[in-house]
Amino acid sequence: MSMVESAIVTESRQVLPNEAPRDQAFMAQALALAHNGRGQVSPNPPVGCVLVREGEVVGLGYHEQFGGPHAEVNALKAAGEKAQGATAYVTLEPCTDALEGKKTPSCTQALISAGIKRVIVATRDPNPKLNGRGLIQLRSAGIEVSEGPCADEGAWMIRYFAKWITSGRPYVILKVARTRDNFVAATLADGHWFTSPESRRWVHQLRAGVDGVVVGRKTAERDNPRLTVREASGPHPTRIVLDTHLKLDPELRLFQDGVAPTMVFTSVGESGTTIWGEQVRVSPSAAGVNLNQVLDILGKKGITSILVEGGPTLHREFLQAGLADEVILFTAPREAEQAVRCRSDLRNSLEIPAGWYPVLEEEVGADHLIVAHADTSFSKALSQH
Repeated sequence: MSMVESAIVTESRQVLPNEAPRDQAFMAQALALAHNGRGQVSPNPPVGCVLVREGEVVGLGYHEQFGGPHAEVNALKAAGEKAQGATAYVTLEPCTDALEGKKTPSCTQALISAGIKRVIVATRDPNPKLNGRGLIQLRSAGIEVSEGPCADEGAWMIRYFAKWITSGRPYVILKVARTRDNFVAATLADGHWFTSPESRRWVHQLRAGVDGVVVGRKTAERDNPRLTVREASGPHPTRIVLDTHLKLDPELRLFQDGVAPTMVFTSVGESGTTIWGEQVRVSPSAAGVNLNQVLDILGKKGITSILVEGGPTLHREFLQAGLADEVILFTAPREAEQAVRCRSDLRNSLEIPAGWYPVLEEEVGADHLIVAHADTSFSKALSQH
């Protein structure tokens, strides 16, 4: 983007004091719509759009599935002729035709053709090839443009996409369920099911919104998990297992149920397709497989987000390598039994990194939940909701 273009984009229309609450309310509605697309549109970001004319909502839309119409197009279709002269509240800067291989028509052109008089966006597109260009095109067509209502909430909504499009790697979430005395099991027979039913549903909703779920060999052996979405609606994520020496039993449910794609990263053998899924060889590291290579490969496959569910050794490796973007801690009210406390491998290693801030803290069933991030703006914005 040229210096002139940057200067034009910086000149955002100032929101008048009496307009601010109304703009915030309509943008909040657009963000709620965008949430419906989580897990369905990757590697694209979830986006919502609300069209308002003379104070009345005339069109609603969100990006429903990858390759399908974008939020603005769906809202314009719902509004029909009422879109003429309306204001569009869009959670993300509308796209242009700047990208090669684009699957959908330009949203900026659709808004211009429909006679939209004003466009308000929560946040710009973080894609370096698009950032600000949609706003320039809208302004060049005589449309009034504002930026900023619910900006931090909008950035939080697209955080997976933003990390992936700017770094080529997926956004990394570390999640653990722990006992009150900081173990990842309450009894040796419990596995990971010692938290409340409400917490388990929360995690399944989280799984439905990410592209991949990651576990290490020990967790796969001990728990024999499915890592699928069963207590919420949404697609199954890709199951990703880190098995340095290919020691896992091929009869595990991960490899046999055929419900969701499964990948194994290893430092031995050869890369290729197996009867149960995809095997990928990467370089070994002191911790096992090279996590940087794993993230680079996943990013190239269009996986924009991963949820690392365990166990303690794997969490420690991600933290020590500085590869985590978000931490989620569930703390159950019960303590671990003596047999668990004798097992050092079952002691939780996942804590909130120094300098990070709680984005969300609440009770989920009988458990205490903390979601933490390094960006303070997310903490300030989301704590109000």
